[in-house]
Amino acid sequence: MNLRKGCAVVVALTVALSASTALAEAKRRPPADDIFLDHPSQDRNATVMPSPQAKPVETIFTARSMLDASIARAANNDWFLTGTVLRELPRDGIQLWTSKDRRNWQSLGIVHARGERIAAPEVSVHGETLYLAYADSSGCARIARGSVARPAEPYAASPCLAENTSDVSLFVDDDGKAYLLWGAGMIARLTPDLQKLAEAPRFLKPDQALFAQDPPAGKDWPVRTRVGSAGASMFKENGRYVLVANEVTGRMRSPTDDVFMAEGPTPYGPFSFRYLAVPHAGQTAIVRDEQGTLLASYNPKCEDDFALFCEQVGLAPLERAPEGRWRQSANILTESGAVASAHASIPGEFLRDPSVALGGDGQYYLVGTQGGFGLVYPEGGINLWRSSDLKTWEKGGTIFDWKGLGYQPKNVAELWAPEISWIERDQTYYMSFSIMERGVGGQTWIYRSKTGKAEGPYQNVAKAAFVKGIDGFVFQDGDDVYLLWGGGNVGKLNAKRDAFDGPVRRLVDTDGAHIGYEGNAIIKVGDTYFVTGAEWNGPLRTHGTYDMMYGTSKSLFGPYTKRKLGAPHAGHGTPFRDKDGRYWTTMFGNDVTSPYRRQFGLVPLEIGDERAIRVRAE
Repeated sequence: MNLRKGCAVVVALTVALSASTALAEAKRRPPADDIFLDHPSQDRNATVMPSPQAKPVETIFTARSMLDASIARAANNDWFLTGTVLRELPRDGIQLWTSKDRRNWQSLGIVHARGERIAAPEVSVHGETLYLAYADSSGCARIARGSVARPAEPYAASPCLAENTSDVSLFVDDDGKAYLLWGAGMIARLTPDLQKLAEAPRFLKPDQALFAQDPPAGKDWPVRTRVGSAGASMFKENGRYVLVANEVTGRMRSPTDDVFMAEGPTPYGPFSFRYLAVPHAGQTAIVRDEQGTLLASYNPKCEDDFALFCEQVGLAPLERAPEGRWRQSANILTESGAVASAHASIPGEFLRDPSVALGGDGQYYLVGTQGGFGLVYPEGGINLWRSSDLKTWEKGGTIFDWKGLGYQPKNVAELWAPEISWIERDQTYYMSFSIMERGVGGQTWIYRSKTGKAEGPYQNVAKAAFVKGIDGFVFQDGDDVYLLWGGGNVGKLNAKRDAFDGPVRRLVDTDGAHIGYEGNAIIKVGDTYFVTGAEWNGPLRTHGTYDMMYGTSKSLFGPYTKRKLGAPHAGHGTPFRDKDGRYWTTMFGNDVTSPYRRQFGLVPLEIGDERAIRVRAE
């Protein structure tokens, strides 16, 4: 890539290819590396699997600014809503709204606890009784009973059921036994009259036997001690008890307040690993509509940069994933921005770490990590795709296979992260790739086309691996050619391109930290260098997001500005400029909330304004 001209590439979203035999084989083949055994980029772990018809969650209640929304439905299809009322007066007591159609809501005003500031009250319906569960102003958990037929009339409140509580919830089992839940997962059975606890409270959490292997295969930050940090509630479906709670985890480099769930055979568990069920929803309530569909209230905070709206209320339908977990329906979107509704450009083709180059012949060329998580020696190699319009991609032949390596791995070895670059200074293509060998670690090779054509043939510029470390990226700046790799190492190549000319330096931000720990690339726009890199935000390799971060500098060698989020879910993508001057980055989806996983696609970008990278609306 020539940074002087800012010339690069784009990948567009199209090409309908049917699922290939290679895809089916990749799904069956176990990963060679343990970190991929239960990786979030596997569809079986997906929280988000949007259909082409998926639409954003719509607001159903906008009359008041509200958080912690709780919604219930009676058998006569009367709907009830309450929550923490913000800003507008009055803000005291428990306020209640009712509706026949979930669109037009009538305020019943303050129906209980007038004069007290009540946070996060819950409304529920059991038979003809309307229940309000709440913590009063002193922190005492209480349950107030009213009537579905007369919801505005006085409620009879229980004595203090538990002290120092918040986020109080009532769960009534099929056998009529009632349970009080509060906080992050406290539970206690209630006496039949709901006037006191029938047992000592206990705390619900995932079954600790699940963590006998430390850490569990494929997971780095599994949450062991809780399902969420607030808003605990429970529902039952098909004999399984589902514990629900919300937590802010820092996904997408933003305070996203997400809904987590765990399931067990009894109200006390033992519970499964927690799983992310509804992103961005905030503290939620689960309710069933007249068709029997389970819905989760969607009521984000304004601090969440990627919520669809804030302090208003929507409903997100739920569905069962093939593996049995609850997640948001395929027909909805819960995240804002162009990435959330993106689709893979080559459906049915596993391709991680995609790299595209605009060649000297005006064609676009694509390579990437194949085979699901990387082809294992001696299988396969690197294929080349070509496009003239960024819409239709033609799969070409193999431009590298293991036979050409000149090195026979002694242990299990995987082929990772090929990058293709057109270097105008040399009038040819360079291809870097990494080999991760068990017991040896990662090494990067650089190959050069001997013909000046993207199809090659390619030849190693050195006699062996060029450097230790992974994720090589060859680029041009002025008349010089560089290799960037290993989370920010950069070195200028000599005239023969077979060694470094001068010292290797480290690209860091003003705090001395890397821009991304892997998958780095660089592009120059005007007089500003943009370094991009991949970073997990939130829980690493569980429920976090694999995002494209960036930093800027007027000097190639920095220091760079503090890293910021450039494009969510687009870690280890390569930013390029297309023939029309528009900027994009490649993306493959590596986390449970990406719109697709392990497939090649495109994210439109704006680069340059105020030295920033932003996702461009399409």
